[in-house]
Amino acid sequence: MKIGLFGGSFNPIHKGHIKIAKLALENLKLDKIIFIPCQKNPFKKKMDYVDGKMRLEMIELVLEKNMEVSNLEISRQGLSYTIDTVKYFKNLYKDSELFLIIGSDNLQRLHKWKDIDEIAKLTKISVFKRTKDINKTIIKKYNGILINNHLQKESSTSFFKGDFDVVDEKVRKYIGYNKIYFEQILKNVLDEKRFLHSKNAQNFAIDLAKSIKFDVKKAAFSAFVHDIAKNLANQNKQMAREIIANQTGFKEIEDYKLHQELGYIILKYKFNIEDDICNSVRVHTSLSLNLSQLDKIVFIADKLCRGRKYPGIQQVRKLVLENFDEGFKKVVERTKKFNLEKNISFSKEQEEIYEKWSK
Repeated sequence: MKIGLFGGSFNPIHKGHIKIAKLALENLKLDKIIFIPCQKNPFKKKMDYVDGKMRLEMIELVLEKNMEVSNLEISRQGLSYTIDTVKYFKNLYKDSELFLIIGSDNLQRLHKWKDIDEIAKLTKISVFKRTKDINKTIIKKYNGILINNHLQKESSTSFFKGDFDVVDEKVRKYIGYNKIYFEQILKNVLDEKRFLHSKNAQNFAIDLAKSIKFDVKKAAFSAFVHDIAKNLANQNKQMAREIIANQTGFKEIEDYKLHQELGYIILKYKFNIEDDICNSVRVHTSLSLNLSQLDKIVFIADKLCRGRKYPGIQQVRKLVLENFDEGFKKVVERTKKFNLEKNISFSKEQEEIYEKWSK
């Protein structure tokens, strides 16, 4: 048999990984290809890995014909050395030919791999292109093969920066259900100041939830992601409007609602997040005539968290933790006053919303 060994962090697995696996199966005439997620890459010791079991499960969701996944390195724990993995599979498939699938970005440090010469003897190192700059001398040195693939736009980096469609829908739903990767996403789609605000809002939401015996995890996550689309919407308002119109049919929407509506769409349609969480993001700036406790928690956390400053804010923070409903009214009143001071004109609906919740 001809067997491909495809190692990596797969953190998370994306469509580019599957494209490469299919191309390797075809071009190298493999009988099967085995995905081998690492426990920890020796060259990426500081990388924030999601739990190995979760990465295995995400891979299993998208496997296609003649593809398998191995838990060898995940179960091994510690640093993952390719030579140990190669020896394991060589012993398991004694009469088979092994092909080690690696990205061209590994070539410059290939000489640093533990026992690389032995790896080259036990396998046929097969390199797929990550950039146009390919060092063919190194490939030749280790008697390797260059896979003639098109450059892939898909990467974990592009996913974290907001190109969520590079990850298969089934994996995105898994991510949403388990609430993983959102810290990495927010660090990449928000500027540093806005990310810090999101963390502060999360912390205050935790205090609020405890004060009214609400689901702490739900409140914390909702407040943390409330501004997930803030920078994305501000950077390209026209694009945000088009996405909102295509997804919801809303063709006219005020600027201040763009980020909350786009955030709602991202969470609901990209990650299948629960409706109550999505809705809390959708109304965290404007509010609405019908609000849940979660909606109120996120609104308050956004307006009162650490970093917010105005005369009397400490008293309002104290009030809202002692008397949630009265504190909420005060925050609504203060928000309305703040917007009036900025000469912001309200729609009839917004007037009704402020009127209802400040009584």
